[in-house]
Amino acid sequence: MKKTIVLMAALMSTSLAAPVVWPADQTVSKPSDVKTGGTLRLTQLKDFDTFNPFTFDGRPAVPEIHDITSALIGPNPYTYEYEPYMADKMTISKDGRTFTFTLRPELEWSDGKPIVADDFLNTFTIHADEKVGSRLYSYFYDGDKKVTWKKLGERSFSITFPSKAVQNLETISYFSPQPSHVFWPVYKSKGAEGVKAMWDLKTDPKDIVVSGPFKLERYVLGERVTFAKNPAFGKWNKDTAGRALPYIDRIQYNIVPDQNADLAQFLAGNTDLFVPVNRDQLSQLADAKKAGKLDVEIMANTGPAASSDMLYFNMNKSSDPVKQTWFRDKRFRQAMSMLINKEAIIDQVLGGFGFAAWTSVYPLYSEWVAPNVDKYKYNPAGAVKLLTQMGFKKGKDGILADSKGRKLSFTLITNSENIRRQQIARVFADEAKKVGVDIKTNFIPFNQLLDTVGPESDAAKLDRKFDAAISGIGGGGFINPVGVASMLQCGGDLNNYNSSKKCVAPWESQMYNLYLQSRKEFDTAKRKAIAFKIQQLQAENLGNIYLVSVGAHYAWDSRVQGEFPKKIATPLWASTYYGVRNIVQTWLSK
Repeated sequence: MKKTIVLMAALMSTSLAAPVVWPADQTVSKPSDVKTGGTLRLTQLKDFDTFNPFTFDGRPAVPEIHDITSALIGPNPYTYEYEPYMADKMTISKDGRTFTFTLRPELEWSDGKPIVADDFLNTFTIHADEKVGSRLYSYFYDGDKKVTWKKLGERSFSITFPSKAVQNLETISYFSPQPSHVFWPVYKSKGAEGVKAMWDLKTDPKDIVVSGPFKLERYVLGERVTFAKNPAFGKWNKDTAGRALPYIDRIQYNIVPDQNADLAQFLAGNTDLFVPVNRDQLSQLADAKKAGKLDVEIMANTGPAASSDMLYFNMNKSSDPVKQTWFRDKRFRQAMSMLINKEAIIDQVLGGFGFAAWTSVYPLYSEWVAPNVDKYKYNPAGAVKLLTQMGFKKGKDGILADSKGRKLSFTLITNSENIRRQQIARVFADEAKKVGVDIKTNFIPFNQLLDTVGPESDAAKLDRKFDAAISGIGGGGFINPVGVASMLQCGGDLNNYNSSKKCVAPWESQMYNLYLQSRKEFDTAKRKAIAFKIQQLQAENLGNIYLVSVGAHYAWDSRVQGEFPKKIATPLWASTYYGVRNIVQTWLSK
């Protein structure tokens, strides 16, 4: 995927008998307490860019909301085992490479047509076409070898991986079907370009076909988007009392410009869910609750989020070879890392609720974090020493310059909707200024940020139009927390510092080869040891300079019911969109 790692947001165990019965141990509510109907009110910080499930990028995304539960299998949050969901049966070959699935006979698209093997297999084919530009493209390859699939019957098929790998089940859990009767005729007649042109923002919501619990009903650009219950989903998804899911009728997102406006909407009682990003926001919520202005539930500091903000420099800048040389020099990146005061960021930006991050293994997976990865922690004197080695000296204006008088100045971009990242950028720029590094900040809309740093931006010319950026990314799963292939591979969809398929330095290919080795290691201790080696390369070379993982907080209007029991109400299992709950088991008391 391009910017984010898509984890299963709805986690379930399931009976193999029709219909799927969502387990009672994933909600604090009893079926007898539940009321049905109503509209869940949410916010989002940007407009959508497409409705197309093959070409969308970043979050929030209509296809992710449509497909929030759509998968063959999903992880059980209590056992950490993958269990069938849309699949009725699953078998694994003796060599561990081939997975055979039989679909549930009751699966149905929102337009009433059955969900069959062709829906999955033709979806795989389109995702695996490089010309489509799918964020899931890399998941259909193991190194340079392709995953293959075979139809065995109307409702049965097999998926064969090039090798036995510990993450194969996790990979399969990312595969959601798309309606073959909609996309496949276009792909056969017009190829990748035909698919890419489908389901843009001008598409009538009535023409969109989905398998998940909610379907796009209305979209008013810049204002709101509404999703309505998909009745077809309720035919094969029930609670333990046999009642159709989901419980609520609609989800409405109001589009707001930034995180401050998001907070204001929640404080005004206009929205139902909110994710506080720092101590100040938590305090405002607590004060409003104490004063009787809000009737809300607050779950504070549940642990580090399964993500991190990170800084990276553009190694593909052929139009400015001087800067490209700076950015490719690991001494430069080490110096920049030593100018980042993470403790100040945690204190000033997050109000103390944050955790320093050093590698792609985030603090949430503390046992997997390698030792001594903070080698280039905050140390301005050390940064100056490295920059001096590169030939930089202070000029009369106090700005460092190279031997030809080129000032050490660059522009740092991040998204305008995210106040936290803007504040982090300012802390970094202020620290850098003290030693003579001139950092100009520019805050741009999130979609523009993705277009600017993405590998599709003039990748053929190896000339992406930015210097440095701060963005966020989720980590790997609990099986191998070090990440996914597209983060570590040169030219990978999630490789923000080098979008070229040609590695700039040996450490890049070393890191990727170690990752491929870790995928095939089933002994947890040995896999962890490989992860340590990858992190040591990351910490030394700093392609991504990882910053902080925020403390995860959740707040919701008290009318919203059905959250996870405390044992699984953690950042590991929380949904990006709905917090500590399965959206299909969420209900409204009024």
